[in-house]
Amino acid sequence: CKLRRAGWTHSAMADRSCLKIPAGQRFTHSIPCNWQEGEDGNTRAVALGSLDWNAVSLGEKTIDLEVYVLLKSEDGSEAPTIHYLKQKGSGRSFAGRFVPQEDARFLTEGGNVVELDSVIFEFDNSYSWWTEKEVELITIRTACSANLPPPLPEKAPHSLPPRATTPHGAATQKAQEIPDLRKAMDAGNDEKRCAFRFIQHLEGLLEAAEAKCPKEGLQLAGAEALWSELLQL
Repeated sequence: CKLRRAGWTHSAMADRSCLKIPAGQRFTHSIPCNWQEGEDGNTRAVALGSLDWNAVSLGEKTIDLEVYVLLKSEDGSEAPTIHYLKQKGSGRSFAGRFVPQEDARFLTEGGNVVELDSVIFEFDNSYSWWTEKEVELITIRTACSANLPPPLPEKAPHSLPPRATTPHGAATQKAQEIPDLRKAMDAGNDEKRCAFRFIQHLEGLLEAAEAKCPKEGLQLAGAEALWSELLQL
C-alpha cells in the first residue's frame, strides 16, 4: 500500500509506503529526483532539494538495506551511474537524509547540482528463504531552492478613512467633538419632573383628606397658606 500527503509546505511532499519483500528475494523502491508540481494545467518542473527517509521492518524482523542515487549521463546514451548514500547494512530500522547541494559528489565546477535521476532503496531478503518481510518506508521530499516560486509582494497597510469635512476642506465641528459619556447628564429636567410628580401625589392626598374632612372643618393652622403655596408650584 502507498499513502501520499502533499502540500505540507510549498514544494514539499511526504510518502508512506508499505513494502512486502518476498522470501529469498530482493526488492527495490525508487524515489524520482524530478517531478511535476501544480494543478489545473499550471505545472512546473521541480528538482530534488532534500530527501529524508525512515524505514522500519515490521514484526521485529531484520532486513538488509542499501540506498544509492542514479545519475543520468550528459548525453543520455550511457546507463546511469551509481553513487551510494548508504552502504548495505542489516537491521530493523534505518534513517537518513540526502541534500544534493551539500554533497560535493553531485556538484559541478560552477557549484550547480548535476542532473539526478532517482534515489533507490534496495531491500535484500535473499538470505531468508522462508520468511516474507514487511517494511514501512516514510520519505519527505522538498524542492530545490532554485525551483521555489518567488515570494508574494507585501501588501500595503490600509489607510484610515478620511475625516468628515466641510465643502472648504475644514473638519466639521461635529466630527471633531466626541461626546464624553462619563459626564453626568443635565439633571434640571429630571428635577422638574420629580417635583411635578411629588406635587401630583400631594394633591391627591389633599383631595382625599378634603373628601373625608371638608375645608370648613379643617382646624389646622396655616392649612390655607400651605394649599396656596402648593398650587403655585
